[in-house]
Amino acid sequence: MRQAVRALVVDDDDHVLLVHFRWEGLALPDGFWACPGGGIEPDEDAEAALRRELVEELGLVDPDVRGPVWRLTRMMTMADFDGQTDVTYLVRAPRFVPRPQVDLAAENVHGLRWFSPQEVAAGEVAFSPRDLAVHLARVLADGVPERPREIAALA
Repeated sequence: MRQAVRALVVDDDDHVLLVHFRWEGLALPDGFWACPGGGIEPDEDAEAALRRELVEELGLVDPDVRGPVWRLTRMMTMADFDGQTDVTYLVRAPRFVPRPQVDLAAENVHGLRWFSPQEVAAGEVAFSPRDLAVHLARVLADGVPERPREIAALA
């Protein structure tokens, strides 16, 4: 299993910053919106990987990392792995304009956007996890749990 980290980046108005993934052959033709992040390198711990990914994908330096909020494991065909386990951390930041430091298209990322909790709840686009609205609401209400909640991968 590939080990990865993601950031639930939330601004002062509880809007969440998501990245838009899309690639040929994806079951969702319009792609899906997910928390930024990526794989943990062999020489990194989870928080170092998270901080690196936030700089690379968003240009966010020295983020306020509050802690892990959920863990999601998916089985899927990947080049060197049978699937991926994502641990998602709550990151608080004032609203900012993302300034990626890497070529996001090479990572199948085709956009960055802030979503209000109401927009996430409306579900007019696909999110990952599919029930992001439920998990976002829980984090906004309860903050960081004692240990990350295990959440299910929904089809």
